[in-house]
Amino acid sequence: MQRLARFLVCGFFIVAAGCAAKAPWEQVDYDRQAKAYTNLGFGYLEQGQTGRALRDFRKALNVRAFYVEALHGTALALQQQGELALAESYFEQALQAKSSQVSHQKDSQTAIRNNYAAFLFSQSRYDEARKQLERVSKDVYYTDRVLVFTNLGYVSIKLEQSAQAIAYFQQALALNPSFILPHQALLALRSKQQEWQQAERHWFVLRDAQTNDDATLKQALIVVQNTGNQKEVNYINGLLNQ
Repeated sequence: MQRLARFLVCGFFIVAAGCAAKAPWEQVDYDRQAKAYTNLGFGYLEQGQTGRALRDFRKALNVRAFYVEALHGTALALQQQGELALAESYFEQALQAKSSQVSHQKDSQTAIRNNYAAFLFSQSRYDEARKQLERVSKDVYYTDRVLVFTNLGYVSIKLEQSAQAIAYFQQALALNPSFILPHQALLALRSKQQEWQQAERHWFVLRDAQTNDDATLKQALIVVQNTGNQKEVNYINGLLNQ
């Protein structure tokens, strides 16, 4: 993380001439100052020090009033503090800001929108979260796109749209066939629809990945009992009885 350089104090005899020892960005490069303060803020945020993070985000915003990443960081910090109305206002400001100072602007906006969707989901505002995630999913270069489709699947479950949820989880697996969360969700969804053979295929992936939490094992046991796979019944019972 880049540290802010210290400002040099001009010597007594050269006040009139100015302080030539200052780095150029300390005088005019406000974007770099805002980025440095914002990086410090995110560092504190990762440590759970939301108060200190907010102070650095405020410093960044004092330098650049609509610095997108500082607005984003402020939203996340306020969310952690339970200041939900304020957090939402900063999420919206970050999404509306059109800052040329942020590199990879599209990536930045996509990440903000994804976090805003998570914020809405946490408040049971599922349809609003879905709309945000659908916009995020259209960014084909977003590095965490597999998580976007997985989250769209979870939102669809909450909206009681099982067929749509299955489609989203399958899309997530098309991006990453070994990703565990969609397999767990599809194990449960296929079981609910009594599609035992399809559910069993997801269990095999989870078994090979050694996903042995009780919820998964109990769901898988129901599946293999219905497919008549006694070998898997014995295997799962052995794990549950450990």
